[in-house]
Amino acid sequence: MSTLQFLITFLLLFFFIHHNGASAPAPICRESSCSSDNPPYTRFPFRLQNLQPSICGYSESFDLSCNNQNEAILTLPSSGHFIVRTIDYTSQNVWITDLNSCFPRLFLDHGLSLKGSPFSYANDLVNFTLLNCSSSAETPYPPISCLSNNEQYVITAVPSDSTVPPSCSVFSTASVPLRDPLDWSIIDLYGVELAWDDPDCRFCGRLGKFCGFENAKRSKLICFDIYKYYSSDNDTVRTSEIAIITCLGVLGLLLTTAFFLRLMRTCGRVQQPIVELSTITNQQPPAVMKGLDDATIESYPKIQLGQSWELPEPNDNTCPICLGTYKSKETLRTIPECNHYFHANCIDEWLRRNATCPLCRNPSEGNKVIIEA
Repeated sequence: MSTLQFLITFLLLFFFIHHNGASAPAPICRESSCSSDNPPYTRFPFRLQNLQPSICGYSESFDLSCNNQNEAILTLPSSGHFIVRTIDYTSQNVWITDLNSCFPRLFLDHGLSLKGSPFSYANDLVNFTLLNCSSSAETPYPPISCLSNNEQYVITAVPSDSTVPPSCSVFSTASVPLRDPLDWSIIDLYGVELAWDDPDCRFCGRLGKFCGFENAKRSKLICFDIYKYYSSDNDTVRTSEIAIITCLGVLGLLLTTAFFLRLMRTCGRVQQPIVELSTITNQQPPAVMKGLDDATIESYPKIQLGQSWELPEPNDNTCPICLGTYKSKETLRTIPECNHYFHANCIDEWLRRNATCPLCRNPSEGNKVIIEA
């Protein structure tokens, strides 16, 4: 068998084995959002339509879309479209609010139906009586602002077994997922908290990892390291793809070389014995600068949240990396150059692989680790 025939046979066998013996790996599903500076950041089991492959979501029920205001929209089959405010992947909760900015009215008109969706209320339904009171009346609970006209009347909610105070009349009744009438202001401002149990990816959160399908067959869930979601654009090609491209390149080079050598030998242009190509020089790739060393990371200031949540920025109560809400007794770490803060374990893992802040991308001035590519 000639060298050319051998190489062609090897190439055909390579493609046959690759396409029939190996299962297609799942793509690396990076977080995405409708706008670079507009949360929530979407990852499995949710996915943004037209921005992430279908395998990056668990099912169509978790598909989100973007509206003209770059807001993430969740569609509930029996209730319509809602704006997604935040997603807590650790607790598996999602906050949604009304497109018309008056969620309480939905519970008065027809209620919020979750039928046909994978979601349930994060809190139990409680019966309330809504009162229509004069604007000068003293009410036991604050008014529901989007239902009230403060110059003429106010609408307030009380437990269903409460006595109707003077200057008030019964306006309506409603079953709402709240623990206390005071929480009506939460629905008024932030919407309703929903939860999901399937898929259950909380085990990945406990390991400090992200969840996703193992491969394109979508048959098994596994945990991925965080850096696979936050690595630079130069790392988007998977290892298997790099191996295939390398093999094809080498085979193409060998085929081309064998063809020209055979052509020259046939034409009688070769005057000296041909030396076989026996080895290919392995060139060492240059060293690539990656993350910070442990000493630099440990030098960055840490704080532990107390019961009163003394946050550096009171309005920022969510870790930008894991999107988990900060809780008391948790330890936060701050990047000195930009004063952004995160869960200590989240930002430590990030900085070991990246020398920039995950929020503003400003480079750190600390000692960097050199990793051979």
